[in-house]
Amino acid sequence: MSLKCSKHGRSFFSKINWRERDRKIYRLCLILLVIFNLGAVGAWYWQHMDSKVPDHIYLFQNQNVEIDFSVPLEGHCQETKDVIAITNGGKAQEREQSFGLDRPVSVMASSLGSYQAELKLFGIFHYKYIHFDVIEEAKVMPSGKAVGLYIQSDGIMVLGTSKIIGKDGFTYEPAKEILQPGDVIYKVEEKQVGTIDQVVELLQREKRRKVTLEVMRGGTKIQVKLDKILAKDGEYKIGVWLREDTEGIGTLSFVTENNQFAALGHGITDIDTGKLIKLSRGSVYPAKIEDIKKGKAGSPGELIGSVSLGDANCIGKIGSNTTLGITGSIDGKEYTYRKEKALPVGLKQDVHKGKAWIMCQIGEEVEKFEVEIEEINVNSRDNKGMVIRVTDRALLKRSGGIVQGMSGAPVIQNDKVVGAITHVFVNDPTGGYATFMENMI
Repeated sequence: MSLKCSKHGRSFFSKINWRERDRKIYRLCLILLVIFNLGAVGAWYWQHMDSKVPDHIYLFQNQNVEIDFSVPLEGHCQETKDVIAITNGGKAQEREQSFGLDRPVSVMASSLGSYQAELKLFGIFHYKYIHFDVIEEAKVMPSGKAVGLYIQSDGIMVLGTSKIIGKDGFTYEPAKEILQPGDVIYKVEEKQVGTIDQVVELLQREKRRKVTLEVMRGGTKIQVKLDKILAKDGEYKIGVWLREDTEGIGTLSFVTENNQFAALGHGITDIDTGKLIKLSRGSVYPAKIEDIKKGKAGSPGELIGSVSLGDANCIGKIGSNTTLGITGSIDGKEYTYRKEKALPVGLKQDVHKGKAWIMCQIGEEVEKFEVEIEEINVNSRDNKGMVIRVTDRALLKRSGGIVQGMSGAPVIQNDKVVGAITHVFVNDPTGGYATFMENMI
């Protein structure tokens, strides 16, 4: 009997131990789940704040701006109030101003320049620094006109390599794994080249089997050597596809008082490699829109037109090609600045969700079409700071929404130029992205 009792006793206590262990594991899982949820909520809220509070805020000199972020952040600025005044009831000392971003803030700067304020979460934990860049107030003439663009690259871009059938009947691919798509050739045998014809001429001039090229790859200049192949047609070749220039149709965004222009809102890239083309020179020409290829899901539409090239038709020079668009000077009579058509520039804090307008040319004249600003990302580091939705029935009927060639169409809200169209959604041409105007001025 004692042995039985001992056996049952061990079984009874074993069950109790297992139950206690299960409870501990259950409690641990609950604690980990709570920690995970708190972390997820914290990360979401941190991202939410980051989307509302920009790293940089542009201000116009001597203009009072009301900013309302509604986040639990406290700011501290070391500048005196006679330089930049940031107030909403917070305390101000001789060399420091404090303000809360949980309520509207009034900001005004009397001097041009850049000023910095530290932001703290709940007034305790460092969050980030915010920079106030004070610039002169600007007015531009929104355009919306379609223009022809021609760009010659600085150097010659490699699109890819190819095989060559030699005069001996064998097949060669001398540039394979030596040159890469996106490489830019600057020199052949230490001689500067700017056209494909120059490359071909230099390859024929030297009879040596090896040729030396100076190439830009990913921002670094390198030298490569590869074999020249005597092809069936009697010419020396190195087996590469090259491009020296590109052209197309885009939309003029705005023109300034001194007839400087900006267009596209995104850079001109090579169609095959997707690389930004480094500009050697470029020109602007009148364009005539003849038809529209209507956009649909999975197939973006396109403005179809003709461009009048030639020196006699040139209306402007392109000075830069960046990820935020092209800029330059313009002198065509129908394209230059007109004071009566100018509007103030709207900064990103002026933009709000809701009704806006775009100006673009899809026929003979520039027209104004209604759109909706659906999303705003104040910390966008590219040209996708706003999501735009076309709501105008006439534009939807004629083009299906945003089409290729509309890039650069100015966005107007509350009689201010606040941005420009940059991209169309491939799977939904009624929507697309726009960049802030302050990125383009």
